[in-house]
Formats: sequence, structure tokens, C-alpha cells
Amino acid sequence: MTRYLQFFSILFISLISLNSQTPEWKYMGKLNFPDADTTHARPFLITVDGDGRVYVASSKATTLEAHNAIFYADTNDTVLTKWIDYDANGDSDTLTGNIGALRGISTLGTILFVNANVPYTRSKPNTVATQYLYQNGDTNNVSKFGFYITGAGYGTYINGLAVTKDTMVISGVTAGAGVPGPRARFYNFNRSNETPAYGSWAGESNQEPGGNHNAGIDVIRDVAVHRDGDYSNPETVFFTTRNSYDASSGTGGIAIWSGGTQTAAAAYTGTRVLDPASELSFDRSIPYGIDVDKDGNLWVAGTDSTRRWVRSYTMIGSFAQNVDELPGQYSSTNPNAEGAPMTAPSDVALSFDGKTAYVADGGSRSVYKFKYITPVGVNDNSSSLNSYELFQNYPNPFNPSTLISYSLPKDANVKLVVMNTLGEEVATLVNEYQSAGKYSKSFNASNLTSGVYFYTLVSDFGTVNKKMILIK
Repeated sequence: MTRYLQFFSILFISLISLNSQTPEWKYMGKLNFPDADTTHARPFLITVDGDGRVYVASSKATTLEAHNAIFYADTNDTVLTKWIDYDANGDSDTLTGNIGALRGISTLGTILFVNANVPYTRSKPNTVATQYLYQNGDTNNVSKFGFYITGAGYGTYINGLAVTKDTMVISGVTAGAGVPGPRARFYNFNRSNETPAYGSWAGESNQEPGGNHNAGIDVIRDVAVHRDGDYSNPETVFFTTRNSYDASSGTGGIAIWSGGTQTAAAAYTGTRVLDPASELSFDRSIPYGIDVDKDGNLWVAGTDSTRRWVRSYTMIGSFAQNVDELPGQYSSTNPNAEGAPMTAPSDVALSFDGKTAYVADGGSRSVYKFKYITPVGVNDNSSSLNSYELFQNYPNPFNPSTLISYSLPKDANVKLVVMNTLGEEVATLVNEYQSAGKYSKSFNASNLTSGVYFYTLVSDFGTVNKKMILIK
């Protein structure tokens, strides 16, 4: 009996340690604001620069009690440092200032970009905007653009901010050039471009798919780009997020934009992103911040009473399939999880290597940190069939694209193929050595006829098959 107990104990420990080797997101704790700033710090938007420094924007867009201020933390910091307070330096909400409410923040390398509306007390009855650039994290090394400063294209509110690798800024505007908004507008901050002028707008997209906004309430709130994306290619997409006018209007959600380029923005058309659970059909809250990680997955911060989560999605055209989630105590999919006590996560930002994530939570006035790590455990060469799995494709039936997901308990050589009913291979989706974890691959069958197909996962852990149906 003792020998049997020892055997099953070793087997149990081996299976646990094997599962523990799969990388996963871990909640690392909260970044605290300085004690002197806790009463007026309202985390709203967040970004990470090329050195791993996280910048957090507090904004009057949340409440007039907030200061328009920016805080930062470097990789090993546990307390945020106040970087600049526009209320304290007289630039916020005054008759001579340029910052009414911070509305966008992003980085390119170590350049920090910030945009805002001009104080309405100064600009009324007009609603106009401004944009600042800071070099190398230096508050004194700043270039300023805007309606009362220099540059063109700031005669409306701008919300959200993302920067392409070619230093073209994308923001959401409430009104287009003589046409209704919201729209995505491009600004030129590339010195090699002679036209338009540095700091001026370089064109804008078609209207956001939710239609006309209602008194500026339901507009584009955030923008996300592929950091290494080639935006001279009309097939390279970017994303915007928009809140709804009210719970029943349905104007809000995520839009995926394609068809244009950063120098021909008028050709961009937005398509509403759909998902199977309608998680991305938003209500009136703001800003539903978004980011794109190094693998091209879209990360979304849910920020209302029914969406106390931060999730990532793999895109198949305009269809989004949830593939991951940061651990939160209020997670709808795992309510007992040990994670961050997120109550209204407003924005999410990932490091360039995709292994660190930060969440600005407006409800708890906190910033939470997460790491994608492999938990420490005892190595074992056995495999666990429970963690080696090929999932049913989604959608199914499909036309013409579908998503195939699978998980690996350990590093392995992997091959994923699609075959017809005759056993002929019609596509090879994966044929490489992969690390442990969960993967998703898109399969496009536009060149195939309707019918039943089989997809097969082959690895060191065995062969698994599933059936899918193509209907055209």
C-alpha cells in the first residue's frame, strides 16, 4: 500500500508541476500614487515607452476634482512619481493655459505624446485641441502644437492617441473637416515629410461605423496601432474604441480600420468588431482603453458595471475571439480568481516584449501591474493530456475564415494541418517548434469549396483531430 501511495503522490506532483510550467498572467501588485497626490489623482489613460517606463495620465475628463497630471514608474518601482502637474504649473483649465482635460497619451521609443482639449473657459464657444511632445522623458524638452499655438487640424476635440513607427499620430476627432464625426485623424510628426507641415493634420478617415455622435457624448475615446505595422500598406489595420450615447443606442464598440494609408487617410473605412458574447458592445462609460501586443492581439479594458475585466482578442477580419484575460477578483469568467480588485479598468498598456501589462483603474483610483511568467515548479518529462488540447474552431460553420486554437503543456515540435474528406492536405497552418502555452491560428478557406474539412494537431504529445464545416 505504501508503494502505491508513493507512486500516486509522485504522479500527482508531476502533473501539478507540469501544469505550473505553462506561462500565465500573474497579478504583481498595485503601483501607489504619492501620498500628496492621492486626493486628486484619477488614473484615466496609460502607456509604456521603449525603456519599459509606464506613464499614467490623470484627467479632468473623469471629474473636475482631478488634476490634469502625468505620473510614471520605471520597471522596478512600486510607487509612482509625479512627472508633471498641469494644474500646478498654470497650464490647466485657465484663460492662458492649453490643457483643459487630458484625452490621449502614447509613446514612440522614449518620446511621449499627449493631447488634450483647450480649456473651454478660454476657447468658448469653440471646442478646440492641443498636442504636446516630450523628448526622452524630459518635461523641459517639449514641443507644443494646437489651435492657439501652431499646426493645423486642432479645431475640434481630439480623443485617444496612437503613434505609428513612422511618427504619424492617430487620434479620434469629434468633427471632420466640414463633415460629421467622429472620425480618425492623422497628424504628421515625421520630419522627413514635407507636406503637411510638421505637427499638422495629414488627413482623416471615413466616419466611425456607429454614425453621427450625439452632442459629443459618444465619440472615439482611444486608438491602438501595431507598433511595427507598415501603415503605408492599406492592409495594415488600426483600432478605435467608442462609447455609446446610452445603454440602448448601440453606437459604441470597437472599430477596425483598413483600406487607407497614413498619407491617404481618407481611404480608411471602419468596420464594427463583433465577438460571440457581445462583450465589445459598449455602454456610455469611458474610455474603454485599448492596446495591441507584439503578437497582434487586441487588448480591451472593460470599464462599466458589467465589464470589470481586461481581455485580449485574436482578430479574424472584423471578428474577435477572446484568447486571454488578466486575473481580476471580479472576473466574470473566474469570480474566485486571485487577482487585481479591478472595479472600472479604464485603460491597458503592454510592454514591447509583451510580458508586462499595466491597468489604470478609475474606479479604485489605482494602477495594477501584471507579469506573464512561468511559475516555479519541479520539472518533469511526463505530459498531461488535460493541458494538451485542440479546441473546436470558431465560428463553425464558417465562411471563409475561422479561428483554430490549441494548448501545449510543454515546449514541442508542432504541426497543424487542414485536410479534406479524401485525406488530402489543403493547408499547413503551423510547422515549427513552439513554447508551452495557448495558441490561435486563423484559417482562410476562400480558395476552397463548401464542405466538411478536418484539422489535425500533431506534436510530441500525440495527434488530435476535429471536424469543421465550410458553407459558402
